Formats: sequence, structure tokens, C-alpha cells
Amino acid sequence: MTRITKTVFATALTVGIAFAAVMDPNARLEKVKELFTQFGPDAFTLLNGQDIGGTGRGGSSGKGLSTGERADVATVVKSDDGNAFVFCVQDSKWRVYPPEPTKVGTNAMTATDSNGMPFVPTLIDALHKSPDRKAQVAYYVDTPGGKERRLATVWGSVNLLQRKNSTGTKFFCGTSIRAEKQ
Repeated sequence: MTRITKTVFATALTVGIAFAAVMDPNARLEKVKELFTQFGPDAFTLLNGQDIGGTGRGGSSGKGLSTGERADVATVVKSDDGNAFVFCVQDSKWRVYPPEPTKVGTNAMTATDSNGMPFVPTLIDALHKSPDRKAQVAYYVDTPGGKERRLATVWGSVNLLQRKNSTGTKFFCGTSIRAEKQ
């Protein structure tokens, strides 16, 4: 990646990062789309807080992002207040899941919300029914303070890549935000 491309990308990614905690789901997914536009499937690695190339001088790599840029991505992936986070599923496995990073690589199809709703299959069904491959699904999680309603906004791979998905894998990414406590 050229220095100019990295500078433009870093500037675009940084705009609004200061407001990441209040960033709406679509704006958050636009930031994720910028990563997929620039890096393709390597964006999963960046979303998990890792570099995709060897680290060069000044904390940057010839292929990936600088340390500062990765910190900006981390702010998009998960808000400081825990209200919002980004998740991705590829070929039925968690690829990005900040609430429980140890789940990355495990079967996502068995995930259920606190009411027993099959979470990932419901998201996939909503994406298939949506003509623009964007959908929103309400779900519930149990918290120490009671049951919490959350909204998952998901975008299919075609929206994230801005072209037909020719990666050889099926994937989608979404955001989860707190809607209300019950």
C-alpha cells in the first residue's frame, strides 16, 4: 500500500472515531466496509486487532496498518462503554467476536439469544429476505442487571466488498448495540 493510500485511508477511518461510542450501526459498518474495500478478507485479521504483514519501521507494515491505525480500528470494533461492537461470521464460524475473543474460529450456528432464538441462522435468514442484503434483528441477552434487548444490524459480503463476493467463502458482518433493559 502506498504512503498516500495509507494516509487517505487513515484519515477516512479516523474521521468520526472520536465519536465511535455514539456511532450508529450503519456508520460503524461503513468503517468496516472501508477495511474490506482496502484489504479484502484480510480485514478480518485487522478487525481482530492483529496486523496482516510484518511490522516495519515506525510501527507500520508494508501491507497492513500502523499501530495507531489499528488502535482506531479497535475503537470501531468495540465502543469503550461496551454498548456497541462489530462481529463477523464466515463459513458458519465466528471470525470477529469482541465480547468473547476465544470464540473466534468456533461454530457460530449454535449461538442463541437468552430467549432461545437461534441468533446466526436468524441473521442469515433476514439477510436472504432483504433485497439489499442489509437487515436488522432484535435479540436478548441476560445481564447481571436483567434481560437486555439488543439490535443487530448486519450487512452481507456484497455490501462490505462493494462487489460480488468472489472470495470463495460466505460471510457477513454486523454491529450489536444495546436497545433497552427490561
